[in-house]
Amino acid sequence: MTAETFSSPIVTERLILQPVQNDLAQNLFDHINDWEVLRWLASPPWPYTLRDMHEWIARSNAARAAGRDADYAIILDGAPIGAIGITGRNTGPALGYWLARPFWGQGFMSEAAAALLTQMFASGERFVACGLLAGNTASLRIQEKLGFRVVNERYIHARPHGRPMPHMDTVLGRVHWLQSRRAA
Repeated sequence: MTAETFSSPIVTERLILQPVQNDLAQNLFDHINDWEVLRWLASPPWPYTLRDMHEWIARSNAARAAGRDADYAIILDGAPIGAIGITGRNTGPALGYWLARPFWGQGFMSEAAAALLTQMFASGERFVACGLLAGNTASLRIQEKLGFRVVNERYIHARPHGRPMPHMDTVLGRVHWLQSRRAA
């Protein structure tokens, strides 16, 4: 992905993946400030504040400008319903995401992730990592549907919980991705 790609929206059948920006902060905050959403994430603090959201957006924009990361708001009918992004582009890209509870189970995250992965692999990436906290069966289903495979289990510090939590590392290779897309 080029720096220009990082700044461009990605359009799917139902969604727009829009680079995160401050005018989306309140709506994104309203959705992530839900324990049932945040408890499955490893990095954000709990409780989560609007200031945390503004700081994350500022860090995201700086990382995008430097070509390291690409974080997007997932937009449905003009309003954000979650976020998705690729971090560590220069050191080994990793996919991360969250979705507001009212939108679970409708295929939105699978659609958003497929669009972002299509761009990543089209740009020449060979592998993308992901993962999930143990017990997050919905996220595991999404990753398996996309072709990710569990490659490791370990403990990671989950900041919202304030302690180490079991985590499953997953990875998806470009060859497997392209083969699965052709078969679909």
